[in-house]
Formats: sequence, structure tokens, C-alpha cells
Amino acid sequence: MKRLVSFLLVLLGCATGSAAQEAGANGRGTFSIYGQINRGVLSYDDGIARDTYWFVDGSKSVSRIGATWDQDMRNGWRFRARGELALRWKETNQISQSDPHQSGYKFDRREIRKVEVEFKHDTYGTISIGQGAMAADGFTGLDLSLTTVVAGAPVQDAAGGLFLRTVSGAPSNLRIRQAFRTMGSSRRLRLRYDSPTLGGVRIAVAAGQEVLSYTNDAAYADISARYDGDHGDFRLRGGAAFRWLEAGQDVVIASGSVLHRPSGWNFSMATGHEQSGGDYHYAKIGFIGRWLKQGHTVFSIDIYDGKNLAGAGGDSRSYGLAVVQRLKGPGVDLYALVRRYEYGTTTTPYHNSTAFLAGARWRF
Repeated sequence: MKRLVSFLLVLLGCATGSAAQEAGANGRGTFSIYGQINRGVLSYDDGIARDTYWFVDGSKSVSRIGATWDQDMRNGWRFRARGELALRWKETNQISQSDPHQSGYKFDRREIRKVEVEFKHDTYGTISIGQGAMAADGFTGLDLSLTTVVAGAPVQDAAGGLFLRTVSGAPSNLRIRQAFRTMGSSRRLRLRYDSPTLGGVRIAVAAGQEVLSYTNDAAYADISARYDGDHGDFRLRGGAAFRWLEAGQDVVIASGSVLHRPSGWNFSMATGHEQSGGDYHYAKIGFIGRWLKQGHTVFSIDIYDGKNLAGAGGDSRSYGLAVVQRLKGPGVDLYALVRRYEYGTTTTPYHNSTAFLAGARWRF
């Protein structure tokens, strides 16, 4: 695995050097800064006790800041360099009843989301090198509902760090994020290729290694196919991916969404299957209202059903109701979500729990 990392780092260095030479030959590039702040309040009822957590960062769309530099090159090629850091103190997937302030948090290398360069051509596709999205990243949530800031197939993100409670009243060591999973890919130090888009279809393949974790250095590879297109009054988006993990579970994931533009009604689905037999299915119905000139008012309801995700014999069920008010001018999304979690095994029943998450995301 060290050879793989060294090879990718050499490629990254060579690519950056070549781009710098091209930049000198073709004039200045374009530099931009982007990011978002996503903060809110979470109330969690584990069936016996209710706790409130203030100023949390929503794991569904964490706070971040990034920068890009774009440069036109020769013969139709375009170059982009990107760096991005997470700003996720008190993340909803990390806080818990025993650690409400995420006391172990520290800003370190695990906050690096992206350090990559890419070369893009309309005819030949895109080559990406460095720390960034794997080919299957995001394929659990191809969703046109506009409520994805807070509601989507990763139902655990609303309260993932909180513990479930057994019906005996004893607290357990089982977290929401363990019993409700979506098996998605993430970001690694990788080499990735994206085909040009033909007929709305794009193929991507990537191979790399986890290098930011202090406990995991596994190799990853995945391949994905994605479709985006318009058909009369309907907008369609969907895709599927296969992920291979060294010494781990092979996974197949897929999701899709359809939006009826004139009415604003939309429907989304997602599914995932592990080699060991764990699987889940997710469905969402949404409505996009156009009542305010400031931005869309959006609603969605969803259901999630999973099997064998935290061990053999486990059943996971979740229901969610979300509302989002988009404010175009300042780039703000105001949101609220109520989510119900139900989990049990053949040997251990757990109390149903409820999470309420409300907050605002500002994008710049």
C-alpha cells in the first residue's frame, strides 16, 4: 500500500508541475474561495430521557471551506487545483449522551476533505489525482428533492453519534450510525477517471487508499455509472456503483430521483447491499413550492428499512419529515427535521427514539 501512496503522490507532483508550466504559457488562471457554515440545535429522545445539543454541525452537509484555481490549457484541456477543509466541531455523528461537546475533537489531518488536481477535456474526460471523492461518492443520495441539506438516504446523519437505549432501561453502546448505514464511498488519496458525458451518462472509476485515518490504511476501488437528463416536464437523475474494500465488504449501491417540474412533486429511492448480507432500502416523496420570491419552500417525507446492518438479525426502520426554506439572496437554507428511529434484534429489543434537528446552512 505504501507503493500505491508514493505513486499517487509522485503523480500529483508531476501533474502540478506540468500545470504550472502550462499556466505560464497560457496566462493567468482564476482563483475562487467557497464554503458553507451549517449549524443548528438537536433534541434527542431515546425513549426514556431527552437531551438537547446546541450549536451542532449537521453531518448530512458539514461546514467546510475550500479554494479552487482554474486554468485553460492547450488543445481544449482545462486544469483545476482544489483544497478543502471540514469545519465540523460538535458534529451530529460524533456527539453523544456521554460526550455532548465532542471533547475529543481536535483540528488535524482528518479535517482534510480534498487536496487534488484534475485535467478535464470535453472529448477525453477528466483525470483526477490526490485526496478527493472516490467514483462512488454521493451515489447513496442522487436526489432532486432539495431537502438534502437535512434529509436523505443517510438517515443516521441527524443523530448518528447518539446511543440507543434497551427496553430494560439500560443505556447501550450501540450508536444510531451503527444501526442505520448507507454503505457509501467517501474521499481517499486516489487516481480517478471520469468519462465524457454521452447521452446524459457518465462512467467513473477510481483506486486509492485511506491515508488520513490514524487506524485505517486500507485500499479502496470503485466504479460507477450515472445518468442526468430531461424528458419533457420530467427531470431524471440516477446511478449505481460497486465498491471494493481491501479486507472488507464488497458493496453495491444505487439511487435515483425523478422531478415533475411544473408541479414540483418528486420521488427518490436508494438501496445498498453488502457481501455479508446487510442491506437497506430508502424512499422519499417531496414537494417543491414556489410561493415566495425569496426562494423555494420544500417538504419531504421518507422511510428507511435496513437488515443486518449492526449484526445478524438486526432490523432498522426510520421515518422522517423535513421542511426547508431556501433564501436565494444570502445563500441560506433554513431547515427542520423530525426523524423516528426503530431498531431491534432477535435477542435485544430497543426503545424507539426521536430526533428533532433545526438549523441553517449558509453557502458562500
